[in-house]
Amino acid sequence: MAILVIQHSKLSDSGHLGAALRTHGQKVRTVRIDLGEQLPPDLDDVHGVVSLGGPQSANDAHASVSRAWVSQEQALLREAHAAGIPVLGLCLGAQMLAKALGGEVSRMPSPEVGWVTVKAASIGVEDVLHPGIGWSQTVFASHGEHVSKLPDGATLVMKGTACPVQAFRVGATSYGFQYHPEWTRETILAEVEGWKDAELQAAGTDKGRLRQSTAEHYPTAERNARRLFEAVNLVLFPASRQQRGLVAPGWIHH
Repeated sequence: MAILVIQHSKLSDSGHLGAALRTHGQKVRTVRIDLGEQLPPDLDDVHGVVSLGGPQSANDAHASVSRAWVSQEQALLREAHAAGIPVLGLCLGAQMLAKALGGEVSRMPSPEVGWVTVKAASIGVEDVLHPGIGWSQTVFASHGEHVSKLPDGATLVMKGTACPVQAFRVGATSYGFQYHPEWTRETILAEVEGWKDAELQAAGTDKGRLRQSTAEHYPTAERNARRLFEAVNLVLFPASRQQRGLVAPGWIHH
């Protein structure tokens, strides 16, 4: 069995999460949506699903034929959740998960870009994916949309100011994170360089400040990310879920 990783852009890869999956000997299949690769028709031999970030919108399901994959991915996430297959959504992936399960995604008045403080909601500090991570942490965010309404039955795990829903859980094994614990320092700096100066100005920051704050906050954020993804492997994607057998073509063993 393997973990299905859905990647929506070249920049937003699995980063620290991918490294943790390899360390734990997970079998992984990465589908590059941005390169036109197709989602699998079913979840046979899948014991976990990861949906990564990207510049697209979870509201694009009916925008055009070229974005038909949006509704297909949401249907797959909904199917995985219903089947009890663990789902982890990061940034766009969190929005896709929320939308798939009946929540709402809306555009923010101005994008949230840079290092922001998120705090544990009532359940957050006791959440099984956050051992050793304090009530408050500084994380890197880069998004213009957010989860404006959680799905029915969802639990808020981490909250923020400009973006109230920073992390949530639906049931025991479906999680969404609006921020980017998976991004490495190199990915963060590449994202900073990719933003236009006018866009950063609208968000109340600039490249110089973002580089400086990255130097300050990244080391602690990296340690927290490693704790988080260690728990992801042990709790969401434990080895006991894997079964030996033939590996279908296209599945990559890291």
